[in-house]
Amino acid sequence: QAGPVFWRGPVDGRLRMRYTARTRSIVWRADTATQAARTALEAVLADGDRVLNVRLDAGMGLICNNVLHTRSAFDDAAGAQRRVLRARYLDRVGG
Repeated sequence: QAGPVFWRGPVDGRLRMRYTARTRSIVWRADTATQAARTALEAVLADGDRVLNVRLDAGMGLICNNVLHTRSAFDDAAGAQRRVLRARYLDRVGG
């Protein structure tokens, strides 16, 4: 979906962000401000002290707004295949 990385929500005025670390199917503007923002976001994601790591145990779930996240490979235990369910909602979690 094309659009700005940052914008204000039309109803609540809250800052919104659309970001992907993918290198395919994305074209970044070449202007100084966009490249500076991209570099800053990449630095935050690379800084292990600023990233919350969560490992879910069997039966656990996570409800949150679409926060910056990474995805690592799944290593299923023998006889214990993982199942991931994802729901997307228009409204944000919380007020």
